[in-house]
Amino acid sequence: MVLDRKATIELKTSLLAQGIDFEIDLFTKIKEPFYDNQFVYGKTSRNVTQKNKFPQVLELGHNIISALLRREGSPWNLKYDDDVIQLYNNNTFIQEITLPERPAYFDKKLSDGTPTESIIAVAGSDTPGFFLYPECFYFPEGKACGFCSMKNTRSTVGKYMVSEFSEDNIREATNIFEKTLWRDIPLISITAGTPENDQITREKVIKPLTWMYESLEDKIPTHLLAHPPNDFKLLEEYKEAGVTSIAFNIEVYNRQKFKEICPGKHALYGYDKWVDALDAAKDVFGNFNVYCGLVWGLEHPQSSIEGHEYFLQKGIGIASNIFHADPISVLSKHPQPSEEQILEIAYAESKLFQEHPYVNTIFPVSMRSTIDWEVHRGDLT
Repeated sequence: MVLDRKATIELKTSLLAQGIDFEIDLFTKIKEPFYDNQFVYGKTSRNVTQKNKFPQVLELGHNIISALLRREGSPWNLKYDDDVIQLYNNNTFIQEITLPERPAYFDKKLSDGTPTESIIAVAGSDTPGFFLYPECFYFPEGKACGFCSMKNTRSTVGKYMVSEFSEDNIREATNIFEKTLWRDIPLISITAGTPENDQITREKVIKPLTWMYESLEDKIPTHLLAHPPNDFKLLEEYKEAGVTSIAFNIEVYNRQKFKEICPGKHALYGYDKWVDALDAAKDVFGNFNVYCGLVWGLEHPQSSIEGHEYFLQKGIGIASNIFHADPISVLSKHPQPSEEQILEIAYAESKLFQEHPYVNTIFPVSMRSTIDWEVHRGDLT
């Protein structure tokens, strides 16, 4: 059975809404190497460890990937039989599932012995980059965003990932992922945590970005997801360091929800300054090279839709992440959005993409916890 593209995106929507129930050690039975979860940012499934070897994503067909959310009681379930992973809905077989190929630049060592998979953070299944400064000062302030599980993740299952980046390691790792024959690199993905001040940002984010950019033979487009700076002069410094597009994710458009869900961003930076930072970034990087992400499922669908409309009218691109309740987070018991809620926003997003033909998604490939690329491709039409 082969699903068409529309059915496949609807399948992905359902998997992100309901998760999948399966034996936690299912993937340890698979002998062929695959790209297993790096736990760079979050831990989305309860009780999972590195030994369980969860794949980074599931491949559903039509170049569509999905996050793997283990949720007991879901009607979706996986079985491994005859060396094939099979997806079922209750007892009805739906289709086979494939796992992502392990990046060819993994399983190598830097000169100082650092494993490449501990420093190169791959977004989705094939977009390399780095997670710079994987810390957030909102946690010690007691004001972390409610959906975030970064602090616990990086101190447990993700503690093998590099947190302090030397110049030699950045330059060497960059050369490895650029020169390893594997796949074309359409975009380098850089994520940064939340430094307490701009000077830390310069030292821990902009400086490593500069090392990477100087080390690239081909100046591949580089996207940065970061917290906006206090001094907007840093925007020019990001550009000089090789950043070609940037995202400041406000997370929720509704002001009251922003205050409730992102207390640190509300109290220590502010909603209005966040929007000002996006406007200032647009002046530096140009129309639709700046993005603002919203988390679908944390506010009423209509509010997310209004947010998308608002930012697009300002020349700012849109991005999304479909909410998943991470076990170690303030919102661990918050319900995930239903399929109907996700699709309501997705169809509105599809219409907006048609009204703004010059708008692209951040990544030119499918990503695991969003359907932006699929919607932009026209999978719902």
